Amino acid sequence: MKKINVELDGSSYPVFAGRLVLHQLKQQLKKYTRFKNYFVIIDRNVAKHHFKSIKKAIGRHKKIVYYELKPGENSKSHEQLRKIYESLMNNNFGRDSLVIAVGGGVTGDLAGYSAATYMRGLQLVHIPTTLLSAVDSSIGGKTAINMNGYKNIIGAFYQPDMVMIDTEFLKTLPQKEFISGLGEVIKYAYISSPGLYDLINKNFSRILDRDEKILDEIILKCAAIKAGVVSNDEREEGLRKILNFGHTFGHAIETASGFKIRHGECILYGIVAELYLSNKIGVLSRKKLIKYLELPGKFKFKNNPGNLDFDVVYGKMELDKKNKNGKINFVLLSDLGKILLDIEAGKRDILYAFERTRKFFVR
Repeated sequence: MKKINVELDGSSYPVFAGRLVLHQLKQQLKKYTRFKNYFVIIDRNVAKHHFKSIKKAIGRHKKIVYYELKPGENSKSHEQLRKIYESLMNNNFGRDSLVIAVGGGVTGDLAGYSAATYMRGLQLVHIPTTLLSAVDSSIGGKTAINMNGYKNIIGAFYQPDMVMIDTEFLKTLPQKEFISGLGEVIKYAYISSPGLYDLINKNFSRILDRDEKILDEIILKCAAIKAGVVSNDEREEGLRKILNFGHTFGHAIETASGFKIRHGECILYGIVAELYLSNKIGVLSRKKLIKYLELPGKFKFKNNPGNLDFDVVYGKMELDKKNKNGKINFVLLSDLGKILLDIEAGKRDILYAFERTRKFFVR
């Protein structure tokens, strides 16, 4: 088991990662949390495969409630949030309680926001069960729900007290969800050193086959990058914005599709679009563009943004959280690890990048 620390003023916490680390959950909960009243929010699909092992790992307690959450982005809603509040209230949970989120990004976002807001804050532990949540959403304290078709429009920064990444969960993850998670994985390949890009690119087939050795190595590297970035910029005032590479286009495509295209896939489309946009406005050379499109070119999706109306996608961008003074802002790339923040682009250039992305994925 590896331990990564997220170092924050007054709210530092550990991220444990490895295979079969769930067996150490009770020990680590005792060390890093204060309360014994447990409210466990668990993805319904995860419960089908792992409920017995999770229940055993958590152990018996005087008060423990398991709340099963319907999977899917539509669960990040006011309605589902209200149901969680009602369950907490009906079971007499007070501030001396711990919320444990067991699932992917949807579960973590919703559980995190409920923990942040119920009685002005409960302790929180994340146990991510998807590739996407393991490398990204479980670390960093972003919590949110969706509203009126806009993703993560309501939320709060609320750090967990502990994150436990057990890569054994990935064995039962459906292949389409696993591949979706790779969209966030390769984001780190662009925003960090060339070494990670080369590692993922050269071992792509092994990763798709879920080779334990290479997969554990990459998850640990991505989690460490995320922890380091968050430690330096908790509330996305500067450096943390690099984590949004691919997300301006990605979130817009995701919401424009009515969340029918998975988040990680949308981020991959967003990465390609923002590579094209980087080239169009002159910050990324044509030679580097062709080179850095090699990795996304290895993905094969049935879904693609080709059927989406550009004006709908553009309209979603206009309410992106990163915008300033009514201008759409992008995170763009001049080279691996060289990220440009808060870059404005005109509608014509955005359309160009979108159209090039359509063609890129139609093959």
